[in-house]
Amino acid sequence: MAPRIWQVIEKASVVTAVTHKDADGDTLGSALALALALEPIGKTVPVVSSPPVPGAWWFLPGIERVNRQTPPAHAPVFIFDATDTSRAGTYEPLVKEATVVVNVDHHVSNTRFGTINLVLTDAASTGELVYDLLKAWKLDIPPGAASCLYATILSDTGGFRHDNTSLHALRAAGELAQLGADPVTIARGLFKSRPASSLRMQGRILQGLHFEFGDKLVWGSITQAGLRDSGATTDQADSAIDQLNTVRGQELAILFKEAGPRLTKVSLRSRDQIDAAELAAEFGGGGHRRAAGMELAMPLKEAEARVLAEVRARMNAMQETPKA
Repeated sequence: MAPRIWQVIEKASVVTAVTHKDADGDTLGSALALALALEPIGKTVPVVSSPPVPGAWWFLPGIERVNRQTPPAHAPVFIFDATDTSRAGTYEPLVKEATVVVNVDHHVSNTRFGTINLVLTDAASTGELVYDLLKAWKLDIPPGAASCLYATILSDTGGFRHDNTSLHALRAAGELAQLGADPVTIARGLFKSRPASSLRMQGRILQGLHFEFGDKLVWGSITQAGLRDSGATTDQADSAIDQLNTVRGQELAILFKEAGPRLTKVSLRSRDQIDAAELAAEFGGGGHRRAAGMELAMPLKEAEARVLAEVRARMNAMQETPKA
């Protein structure tokens, strides 16, 4: 698909790069890398992200440019790591009104909403797909872009610890380091630069964990009051799910985050027998087989009750079904 996508770029003087809301390293790194690689050949690439842009990604080259330029109304749009147009948040109208939308993603739940859909679900990160495009176009990848793409792979593989770590991901990371990516700075930014408030918040979550089905189900919650008391923000809670996903023998980890009086965000991590994306889809969410999430328009306690009822039913059925 690279030649077809290149035709879009070749015909345009301005190309807008859009991230998904509640932006993470994969969507931001992909958008910034495209901008940093295209601007040396004379293209203007505004990078936009539904506010607020999480401060945790301060170390990405070019992060200061996000939302600095106003994107033109009808320029081609590239949107990264988004399953549907609603994930663009504030910029959903921009995506819907664009003459051409290039949808670049790796989620199994992607709705193929673009004019062009580059959706490869076996990629560890969307950034891998951007890297493959830049190589196919034979464009120079400057060190800043290489660092952004390296960050997409490192973050979405959990530092090469998640099940999606592939030979392609490892090779791409090595090639990006050769092109000037800074693995030390990116690793420090990702794993060694958390504010103290994040640890206080995670301590609250860990103290209140629940273990069910012989530790196969691990779940916890954080309220708005808990966030305020620890000095943390809702986006800082996102990484806490990885702590819940470290129990030996578990099948499913769930983290409930109170985002408002009637809004709860839910993160899911699974191992072998549960499809996290399929479970999330039951509640209007999506993601990957091993990592997914959803937003529920209901109070925290109601969201816990709804989701846990479905999960417990599934886990009871798993226990009753003899292994082949």
